[in-house]
Order: sequence, then C-alpha cells, then structure tokens
Amino acid sequence: MDLFGDAPRDHQAGARGRLRTIRRDDDHVDAHDPALHFAPDAFARERAVLSHARGAVLAVRCGAGRTVLSLAARGLAVTGIDISPGAVAVARARGGGDIRLGDVLDAGADAGGLSEAAFDTITLLGNNLGIGGTREGCARLPGRLAELARPGGQLFITGLDIADTTEAAHLAHLARNRESGRPMGEIAMRFEYGGTDDAWVPGYHHAAGAQAPFRGGGLAPRDARARSPPLSSARACGAGPRGPCRRSGVCSVAAG
Repeated sequence: MDLFGDAPRDHQAGARGRLRTIRRDDDHVDAHDPALHFAPDAFARERAVLSHARGAVLAVRCGAGRTVLSLAARGLAVTGIDISPGAVAVARARGGGDIRLGDVLDAGADAGGLSEAAFDTITLLGNNLGIGGTREGCARLPGRLAELARPGGQLFITGLDIADTTEAAHLAHLARNRESGRPMGEIAMRFEYGGTDDAWVPGYHHAAGAQAPFRGGGLAPRDARARSPPLSSARACGAGPRGPCRRSGVCSVAAG
C-alpha cells in the first residue's frame, strides 16, 4: 500500500478535490491537498536557502519531484530518492531525471544504489528530519548523510519546533509523552486517502531546548531561518516524516 504516492498519482491523472490526511496517534488529523506536490517552485521559506545549492545535489524524500524540478531548472545535476513508488513514478513522469526508489537510511541497492561521497548538496525538505522514526533512529541520519556528502558538502533542512504551539491538541500530546516518559517529539502517524488507511508508522519531531538527537553525527547544525548565508548560529532544528507541520524554518548544515 502506498497512499502517500497514490494521492499525487491521482492528481497527475486529473483527479481533484481528494485530500490526503495524516492522523496522529491521538486522532489529531491534518488534511493536505495533493496539488502541493505540483507547486511551480520551491516554497518561499525554502527558496532563499536553496539558492545556495551547488554541485551535485541529492534530494532526500523528494516526493513527486517539486524540489528536484526546481533545482534542475537552475542547471544543477539532481538525484532524487524516495520510499514511495507512486511518488517516484510521478517525479519521473514529470521529467525529474535521476529519481531513485529506496530508503536513504539503508545501504547499497536498498538505498537506491547511492554512492558515498558523491554529493555537494543534500536537501531534506518537507519536515523529514525525523524519518528515522524515533529519537534513536533520528540520531543515525546525520552520519548516514555525511557518508553520502563530499568533504565540504552542505545539507539543507526544513523543520519545525514541536513545542512551539498554543493549540490544545498539540499541547496535550506533548504532555502525554512527557508523563509516559516518551521523548516529547515522538509520534505515531498514518496516511488516510480514498477511504483507505495505511499502516501506522513512527515519527520524530525535535523540540527546541531539548538536546538535539543528531549532534555528533558528523554534521554541524547552523540556523539559516529566513536569511542568507553566512550561517553561524549553533541552533539545531528538527522535524518528522511528512508529518503535521505547524511552524517551519529552514536551516543549513555543513558536512565534515
């Protein structure tokens, strides 16, 4: 089952008005229009940072190819990778070029055959920093991406602060996690689309003020919110896999 990919594939085929929802483990629901995958350019909060992409680019969790197409239009050599067969098919059909089906956290063929030390810029947009699923899984990600980056490479991330909210449902979820001893940003979520429910999957959102689970992974977080490099602040940001997004920023991370 691939409900994440079914939505953009149906939209590409002409279906309109069919929302894909993300349900959290407390029954909080966010609805998303698949048309977002077909925006003509990167979102405003992403464009300032992506303008500094250089060299060979890897777009992790590239979805239906929005970022890949935006960067390729600037003449950059872009490779995209996603775990959704439907999203990969859409990205390829849109002329995305080198789009791989695989999980970047795996190795070899399961990671789309990605070569180590092959990329100058790696993007991880769409609140996907938590694709490891748990705090521990999230801690694996920087080291893995550092393996794929050339010396001096850079990583661009969009993320959110899970604790930066006044919404009662989100505050209650955070409190429940704290009371149970669970990391505050851990969630379970599932996609729902066309009357069908996908399997529950884990996700992780970082909370500002908490120790970043990905420090020490060979990458040095530096904030680039709403401004252009040079990048200097030592504040890290975090996010979850295509999960409920309330407030997003953009940061740049330098690979060692």
